[in-house]
Amino acid sequence: MTGFIIGTIIVVAILLVLVVLAQNPKSSGSGGGLAFSGANQLMGAKRSADVFEKMTWGFIITIMVLALVANVTLDKDAASEQSSSPSVERAKETGVTTTPPNALDSAAQQAPVSVDTTKK
Repeated sequence: MTGFIIGTIIVVAILLVLVVLAQNPKSSGSGGGLAFSGANQLMGAKRSADVFEKMTWGFIITIMVLALVANVTLDKDAASEQSSSPSVERAKETGVTTTPPNALDSAAQQAPVSVDTTKK
């Protein structure tokens, strides 16, 4: 399910890029909208700008909603198990436990260490 949603996000993102590139710039110039110049002639310059702007906002909202849905549907336990290394799996099987770094520091502070400086 998450793979389908991510694939849809990629397709919508590509469409968003195309729509943004097809929009005419606000400033005067001859650079924009070569791919969809027929849309300007068909619907008129003002109307096509409104359509492209609505499509842009629609694609942006679609990407945001799909990203949130993908995050909710993602099974976090399955994802963490897949990213586990063989060393971690072996340690889980043998029951090896590690001590937290703070525990070592507190143990060293509690037990005084004496150093014998006399040479024999």
